[in-house]
Amino acid sequence: MSSQGDWQLCDWLEFIESVHPRTIDLSLDRVRRVLHCLAPVYPSIIITVGGTNGKGTTAAMLDAVYRSAGYRVGTYTSPHLVDYGERIKVSGKSSSAERLCQAFQAVDAARGTIPLTYFEFGTLAAFKLFSKARLDIWILEVGMGGRLDAVNAVDPDLAVITSIDLDHQAWLGDSRDAIGREKAGILRYRGRAIVSDPNPPRSVLDRLAVLQCDWRLSDRDFAVKADQRKTFFSSGGPNWHRRSFLEQFEVNPGSPVQTRNLAGALAAVRSLEESLPVGPEHVDALRGLAVRGRQERIDGEIPIWLDVGHNLEAVAALAEALCNEYVPGKTRAVFAMLRDKDIGAAIEVMRPVVDYWYPVTLEDDRALTFEELQSALTDSAVIDSPEGQTPRARYRAALAASRHGDRLVVFGSFYLVGDILPEVSERAVA
Repeated sequence: MSSQGDWQLCDWLEFIESVHPRTIDLSLDRVRRVLHCLAPVYPSIIITVGGTNGKGTTAAMLDAVYRSAGYRVGTYTSPHLVDYGERIKVSGKSSSAERLCQAFQAVDAARGTIPLTYFEFGTLAAFKLFSKARLDIWILEVGMGGRLDAVNAVDPDLAVITSIDLDHQAWLGDSRDAIGREKAGILRYRGRAIVSDPNPPRSVLDRLAVLQCDWRLSDRDFAVKADQRKTFFSSGGPNWHRRSFLEQFEVNPGSPVQTRNLAGALAAVRSLEESLPVGPEHVDALRGLAVRGRQERIDGEIPIWLDVGHNLEAVAALAEALCNEYVPGKTRAVFAMLRDKDIGAAIEVMRPVVDYWYPVTLEDDRALTFEELQSALTDSAVIDSPEGQTPRARYRAALAASRHGDRLVVFGSFYLVGDILPEVSERAVA
């Protein structure tokens, strides 16, 4: 390979996958040592978003509000759907290949012989890019867990914990309580926190108490409520220090899971009002906000739903949304999952709303094979097409078989949705 100065983004991405012998190695020691060498310039406010589901949506909502208010915002999320630059956004724009290469080179120089995982390398590159841009706010989405996640190497001014459910059990534990303990690792002593899960595990509540956090809980201190005339955000009560225009802010009703995410984002905005003032016109940015791949519905003769949900809670939320939509014809599902997910439970939740299944083979070491997916889909109508089992081949086969009145659902994995998204986008433009 040529010298690093001549490397393209694809060269760097290949390189950072090879630096550490393990894909996942949860630890803060390596990241903190390299971060010390990078010596980034931190912003006035850092918001860290952790949890099982809703992290990316919550981060996108906060980004939209604060950019509308004129703040310079950096948002770090993962994984990406189509392009790596989606992970590291400055002022709403994905990072260019040139800037990513510069950041990777700076991280590589700072790390010396310290082995970093792919995610750690990317997280430090985000910190480098944000530091160079001299931003007002960093919004950081936790990759996995929280306590030992690379994002947790920096101290947040506000921690947001979204819903907590079973996922990544091999690394985080096999119960909500164990997983909650890992998620609560982003909390800080006497720090501010928003908990969007109305029923958090005892481990989260205990940690909030031990650290003496200034925290607000969904359905106790804030919520999105509906009366006969409107749907609004409610946050009045003794646990808020002062009144706010947000207390009766009218919102657009959405699915239950998106409503919960919206409530948490608005509560976070309210919690930071003294440090980051915003007005009603800035929060209006949320009204038309759509996050790619999160219960995303694309209109057309054959409506297409895209959802990256890959654990039981997320898949159940998708199934509920699909049930609430009247479809006179058939529903075809292009579907894939990684091996560490509860595939059986996900299929059972979706079985009532899916007529035909198109299982997909993903190019990932953790992906289930077509035969394994087919075996899990016992007693279901599984369609095997001669075009193959790749995401785009299966999507084309499902779309070709669909007729007016049918719908198509693509779900189960970021990798799956990301692979198909370019073709869906081309269809929408056409």
